[in-house]
Amino acid sequence: MEFSILIVDDDTSLLSVLKNSFQEENYHVTVSSNGLDAIEKCRANSYDLIITDIMMPGATGLEVLSSAKKINPNTLVILITGFASLETAVKAIREGAYDYITKPFRLEEIRIAVKNALENVHLLRENKRLMLELEEAYQQLHFVKRIMASHNALASKSASLSPGIAPGKTLIGGDVLSPHLMGTKGMSEPSLISNLERLSHLKAKGLLSEKEFELCKSKLLQERQ
Repeated sequence: MEFSILIVDDDTSLLSVLKNSFQEENYHVTVSSNGLDAIEKCRANSYDLIITDIMMPGATGLEVLSSAKKINPNTLVILITGFASLETAVKAIREGAYDYITKPFRLEEIRIAVKNALENVHLLRENKRLMLELEEAYQQLHFVKRIMASHNALASKSASLSPGIAPGKTLIGGDVLSPHLMGTKGMSEPSLISNLERLSHLKAKGLLSEKEFELCKSKLLQERQ
């Protein structure tokens, strides 16, 4: 999985070390040497994680943090500083900083912080993906429910009009209506293909049994009449 990181520090030596370190981890890394430039980069691009020094010309790391969160609330921010204070730490947390690291720090220390942050990003992405899949499944099941309700209404009506139909026989997809009686008018072919693909998707996911699949498929074919 790809992650994008923006590193901001007016110390070009440290900037180079961090850039090389995280590129070795196969992250997509962008660098900036001042806060104002970093804010502009945030407006133009989307970053999963920002690592920023606090004391910088143009705009402070806290201003970068505040602006980045307004632009994209899902962006995580790690602040680093050589002038740590309780007041600054509290303000950073209130502004939504993910982590706060004081200089001098070991490279492994910031690597661990970055790894933890990006695991958090990964979980957020997975949660969003699962929510989208859940919404899709809900829509698909609603689609099937509509077909089944339509079929049941038709079956009840036809049964009352044709009491001689043997138990267990279906009016759609069974022995009563044979495939050659299914017309080609009504539903357009693209719509039919799209709906059949949706049914196949549900069946592949185990959300429809073989019997339910065949029933819904037959109902769709009948709607083309």
